[in-house]
Amino acid sequence: MPRIPRKPTAPRPRGAVGAVAAGLARRKAAREPRVVLTDRGGHPRTLAADDPAAAPLLEAAERLISAVQRGSAP
Repeated sequence: MPRIPRKPTAPRPRGAVGAVAAGLARRKAAREPRVVLTDRGGHPRTLAADDPAAAPLLEAAERLISAVQRGSAP
């Protein structure tokens, strides 16, 4: 079976510039909202952003955080 040729990609920064770029990408990913569910055994599972169950859970979490920041009950 012949190999499929790779698509050319843009060169990635290396060295100090690459380390800074990777650090910025990690921080950006850490700030994105996500839904983590824990089963009865204590094992976490992250819902995909496009999962239909994720949107209502994120909205509820945002309302709870806003209520706490305001100092009132939800």
